Amino acid sequence: MLLLNRTLLQLAKGLWGWILSITALKLVVLVGTALFAQSIGGFLGALDSPSLTGEAMGAAIRSALLAALLMLAAELLIGELEYRCTAQARLSLRRKIFAQALALGVGHIERVGPVSAITAAVDGVESMQVYYSKYLPGLLYCLLAPFYLFWQMSQYSLPVAGFLLAVALVLMPVNNLFRKHIETLKTEYWDSLEDLTGYYLESVQGLTTLKLYNQDQRRTDGLRDKADRFNRKIMDVMKVNFRSFLLTDGLIFGAVAASVALAGGQLARGSISFAAALTVLLLAFGFFASVRQLMSVTHTALLSVAAADKVSRLLEMDTSRPYDPHLPPEDKPFPGLRLEGVTFAYPGRAPALRELTLEIPRGRTTALVGLSGCGKSTVASLLMGFFDPAGGRILLEGRDTRSLTPAQLREKLILVPQTVSLFSGTIRDNLLLAAPQATDQELLEVLEEVWLKDWVLAQPLGLDTDVGDAGQKLSGGQRQKIGIARALLCQAEYILFDEATSSVDLDSEREIWRCIDALAKTRTLLIISHRLSTIREADQIYVLDQGQVAQRGTHRQLMAEGGLYRRLVEEQQLLEHQGEEGLRHD
Repeated sequence: MLLLNRTLLQLAKGLWGWILSITALKLVVLVGTALFAQSIGGFLGALDSPSLTGEAMGAAIRSALLAALLMLAAELLIGELEYRCTAQARLSLRRKIFAQALALGVGHIERVGPVSAITAAVDGVESMQVYYSKYLPGLLYCLLAPFYLFWQMSQYSLPVAGFLLAVALVLMPVNNLFRKHIETLKTEYWDSLEDLTGYYLESVQGLTTLKLYNQDQRRTDGLRDKADRFNRKIMDVMKVNFRSFLLTDGLIFGAVAASVALAGGQLARGSISFAAALTVLLLAFGFFASVRQLMSVTHTALLSVAAADKVSRLLEMDTSRPYDPHLPPEDKPFPGLRLEGVTFAYPGRAPALRELTLEIPRGRTTALVGLSGCGKSTVASLLMGFFDPAGGRILLEGRDTRSLTPAQLREKLILVPQTVSLFSGTIRDNLLLAAPQATDQELLEVLEEVWLKDWVLAQPLGLDTDVGDAGQKLSGGQRQKIGIARALLCQAEYILFDEATSSVDLDSEREIWRCIDALAKTRTLLIISHRLSTIREADQIYVLDQGQVAQRGTHRQLMAEGGLYRRLVEEQQLLEHQGEEGLRHD
């Protein structure tokens, strides 16, 4: 089956040397096969001839041994080259996928989804690399081998050689009759794989919740159903593949039987010698070896094409971002961050921000508050460049952020998100992500600022303490503090805290807010917090409502003004009071 895929061929850059080398070695094996058949055919055909001498017998044996050694050496080299080709393909494909994911940025990668990204980089690459090491060399070999064997066989029987060449040329188009059915099945196969992978990943991540609500058995049943559905898709593909094999083998063995009959008829008529007939018979069995080799990897190649269709969606996504380094700065720049008439909407949803204008003065602490979904975190994402505004502009000290590269923007701004991401490794490893050249003294200084230095030094390995997979060996408060310490290492003047204490215990929250209060003396802070009591000392507070500024002022001014802010504060105070009363009764 002819499986040429545009995406796979475009990604073959740097692999063609391996592909052509493997094809060349396959042709060497073919030459050895033809030489072996000619040597054995000539030797057996001359056994009853009185002209057969010991020297001629020795020459035939030496020729057969030479052909066998040639085939053995070529087969060993093919195995080595296939290994090196698969290794290079894995490395090259994953680099391109990861580079594309990084180029898309935080906001745009959400359009792909974590499951699709995982299956593309792991299962997709594992399927695709076989296309380069086995299928493409096999396809090139399959296109060349019949013509070489025709040339060799025509010296003994032109009718048989012509007949076998015609059948060989027909086999590929005949197998393409299954292509349309396979196109549908491969899409269903990959969708089922993604569904199973996502369901399994979600189940592992939420295992504690499933146990708490006694839903683990129900989840297991769901996983079994999806696994069975995926298994059925595999079987459907294999059934079509089996039918293709059945048709191919039927044509091949039928053609070999017909060639034997043709050669036998020529032998009976005296048109060819017995030695020639034996050579034709031996070559006839090898005539379709290239097609059978190609068919043996067709099933895997089908998965490669299916994977390539998914990977192409990621690779073909537009990574361009608004960037114009020639945008002129303002004549009288605002000293700080400024959003002017910014509008933004997530795909398929109502606008999150509607012509929003607000200012974050340098050296001050600004807070954003409001009901859930009012656009607070969207503001932080836009400031960090994770998304691009649909309208309006964002200015950093008078310069439009579209005139800055992401690296230049990160030098000025850093974000501490609601949930800090730690990576497997040590505390030192996670801190050095922000400043690879930082000394141990500098690392300990930022840890001291977040009230974590004493705890780290109390550990047997200190900075080399292992944090576990995704920081699971640390408490929520410790993870958040390391995230803040990492942000401090960047030396960025503007620090954005997006609900940075929402997932920590009360003691850790108090320590983090003490750290934030200290930072407010030397840095420019933008604080997004649901705990309104913690932002009372902010220099200015913006109250957002449905993507717009509803109120602006200090805590005292807003309380005196009334409105949404005062209502939020009073409701939160009531809830906190009720919680304290409940604790006293307990």
